[in-house]
Amino acid sequence: MKHMKTKLFTLLGALFLVAYSNAQDVDFGLTAGYFNADAKLEVDGDNFDVDGEGGFYGGVVLDFSVSDKFGVRPELIYVNVNESSALFLPVMAKIGLVKGLHIQAGPQFGISLEEVPDDASSFDFDLAAGLGFDFPLGVFVEARYAFQVNNAYTGDLDILAKGRYLTFGVGFKF
Repeated sequence: MKHMKTKLFTLLGALFLVAYSNAQDVDFGLTAGYFNADAKLEVDGDNFDVDGEGGFYGGVVLDFSVSDKFGVRPELIYVNVNESSALFLPVMAKIGLVKGLHIQAGPQFGISLEEVPDDASSFDFDLAAGLGFDFPLGVFVEARYAFQVNNAYTGDLDILAKGRYLTFGVGFKF
């Protein structure tokens, strides 16, 4: 697992360097909002939905504008849901639709800050998509949905456990 995390952070570092070198404009910002987490659980072929729980998130945003209609937006956010915490690193492509309105899509990586059982992973690999609107003077709002691709259960039983995340937030770019 440690080797995989090292490769992941190396790849992300390279992605940031490429985005930064091609960026016409780079904005730094802060974001915060509502975070809802639920899960899909499959045990021996039977499906179960685990009810969602809400919490909050807050973090930092870098907004790399490559052109008028395209940008890359990495974030580092702290999440707290039901007294459990994690760090998430979404790396969203921003595609402009009309002035201010954009869609977002890309990978999201999560690392639990809590102790996890031996048969569970502390690392999430998610795919995320959403909508955002950038107002004048740096204010933005966004909504995003993400689902976990990797199995959170790493034991020997026939169990599939995957998180699903819904966020609504606001922010400010300097």
